[in-house]
Amino acid sequence: MIEWLDNNWIEVTGVLLTLVFLYLEVTRRWTMWIVGIISGLFYVYINFNAGLYALSGLRSYDVIVSIYGIYCWKVARANNRELPFRFITKKLTLRLLLAGSLVFPAIAFILIQFAGIENPLASAGSLYTFVLDTLIATLSALAVWMAAKKIVESWFLWLVVNPCTIALYVYMEMYPSVFLYLIYTTFSIVGYKQWRKAAIQQT
Repeated sequence: MIEWLDNNWIEVTGVLLTLVFLYLEVTRRWTMWIVGIISGLFYVYINFNAGLYALSGLRSYDVIVSIYGIYCWKVARANNRELPFRFITKKLTLRLLLAGSLVFPAIAFILIQFAGIENPLASAGSLYTFVLDTLIATLSALAVWMAAKKIVESWFLWLVVNPCTIALYVYMEMYPSVFLYLIYTTFSIVGYKQWRKAAIQQT
């Protein structure tokens, strides 16, 4: 056990920090974004080391959006410009669908051209990891931005992302992260209910 922890302490630490982030996110605390910066940096390294370059890039994006989240959740509130928790509009839904349809092929192109990814069609395993890596990165990028804007339906995207991430990490044998996303899947339902309640109250 001690030897296993010694070999996996970075991933275990990343998992623990992300669990703290999850708790703060569900309970709607602005400090979630500070923890998000730290846990994001851990997972930049974890995913890059595992060859999951899209997820590594995603975590870099998460760090940037976490800084923006601090502004939206804390600075704006201090200046009486606090964003309310809110439901998504049809117009924004269409914009996000368009954004997703553009981001997915863009990430796939970057991975193939610049990240040293071999031909994803070379084998079923490489295609499996390539598609999941790209899909997870695309949907997560949208979900994190929606969370910064306090949009309730961001949790719907996490309910898609989390099972996909579990499948990918099982295949990569990254079991501490599998445990993390199993918890994430459960708490996504709780988070949705909490944010929905806050949106209704503020409306």
